[in-house]
Amino acid sequence: MNTRLSAISGEYVDTALEAAFRSARFVETVRQCRLYFLTSAIVNTLFFASDWRFYGEPHFWVAIPSRAFVVVVSLVCLCLMEFVKTPTVAQRVLIGYGVCVALAVGLLVTSHSQIALFAVIVLPAIYYLALPNCFAVTWSMGIACSIILLLGYIFPHPDPGMTMGLILAMVTMNAALTLIVSRGNRLRRLEWLATQSALHANTQLDSSRKLLEKVFMAVPIPLIVTERDTGRLLNANRAAVTYFGGLQNVREQGDIRAVYANPAQRDELLRVIDEHGHIENFEVTVALPDGSTRDMLLAGSRVELDGKDCVITGGVDISARKAMEARLEELATRDPLTGVLNRTAFFDRAKGEMDRARRMGLPLSVIMIDLDYFKLINDAYGHAAGDMALRAFADLCTKHLRTHDFVGRLGGEEFACVLTNSDRQGAALIAERLRLAAEDLAIESAPASLRLTVSIGVSDIDLGDESVSPALARADLALYGAKMRGRNKVVLADQREDDFSPAPPRMRAIASARS
Repeated sequence: MNTRLSAISGEYVDTALEAAFRSARFVETVRQCRLYFLTSAIVNTLFFASDWRFYGEPHFWVAIPSRAFVVVVSLVCLCLMEFVKTPTVAQRVLIGYGVCVALAVGLLVTSHSQIALFAVIVLPAIYYLALPNCFAVTWSMGIACSIILLLGYIFPHPDPGMTMGLILAMVTMNAALTLIVSRGNRLRRLEWLATQSALHANTQLDSSRKLLEKVFMAVPIPLIVTERDTGRLLNANRAAVTYFGGLQNVREQGDIRAVYANPAQRDELLRVIDEHGHIENFEVTVALPDGSTRDMLLAGSRVELDGKDCVITGGVDISARKAMEARLEELATRDPLTGVLNRTAFFDRAKGEMDRARRMGLPLSVIMIDLDYFKLINDAYGHAAGDMALRAFADLCTKHLRTHDFVGRLGGEEFACVLTNSDRQGAALIAERLRLAAEDLAIESAPASLRLTVSIGVSDIDLGDESVSPALARADLALYGAKMRGRNKVVLADQREDDFSPAPPRMRAIASARS
């Protein structure tokens, strides 16, 4: 769009833009024209009183008809403005008015009176300043009116001295009025262009706001805008309202912390945002109105809205993902049949416990367990019964071990347990309890005749070792000794073979008490 203005007329060089300007001002133009024609009719009617002084003179029959003609033309044009619908038609009415009035007033000024001289000066100025025409029409009508009035005033009684002065005055006045009109045109158009630009910018801004609001509401993930300091809810999209059950708890309490299962997480989120300006992958637990909790991953930024320090956050529910991760971790670390640690996970956790025991200076022990005659169980009762026996014994270990102890299935019917804060003797007592409990174990859904016994080897763990493997080897050797003694026994690593009795003295006491 070419917004350049003409240096002479002050109008837009671009005809399309000039037409748009005139169309935009059309209502004001019609209003101004009506007001002008009405004023012209009233003022010229009042001038009848002045024209009556010519009664009895020849000029009386010129003045009264001419004045009446001006009044009639003014009233006709006033009526025509009711039917004008375009700037072009309005301009034609103004041109017709200007020509008719200039001719009529040209006859009036032939009186050569002081009022006539006043009309000679004033009427062209009115054409320049009061009639809302385009520059070309305004200038042409101003010049034409000046010439007509000069001729009417000078003739039929020319005054050579006054004529030259009047001509110079009219030239000067037309030049000055031309400059005034040009400057006025320029200022009006600059003002209109600035106004249009502001309106366009506001329209674009409003459109952008509406689009942003639509996008905000349509985003499928929960989005929430809150005041940073108070936590007051300012806005939330449909996904957030649906996810948080209408956010009634937040609206009632006036603080977004109401959705956090741990409100301290909100403070930590603000701390990170204050430090970096934004936050990503921030994991929180939210409380829903039904009492359940869900895990969410938040992203957020600090923004200023209407002069307020605000935080906008969006989140995705990762509860299913976390459950899947937990399930995958369980599949990766748990024996699928018994649910205890698998071999790899057992060795990893054992190494971690060795590191902890090393730091804290605590003893650590391991026991190896083997189900006696397990092959005969499979042969006599079937593999399904064997699987039930393995699951039942794994559950038994889980129930009898302490909180920080753990058990793993190393393969087949072989299990191992790491006993924290326990030396070899303490581990032997726990092993004996497991052995006795296995004798009394009733296996659900298995034949009543199916009974278990276990052989157990016990060893302490040397914290100077790299892994638990050396201790397991010692416990496995002790387990082998238990089997050589007839199974269903607990044997400590490095125990002399001639000391292999049915059970150590303290263990026999425990067994006797149970029997």
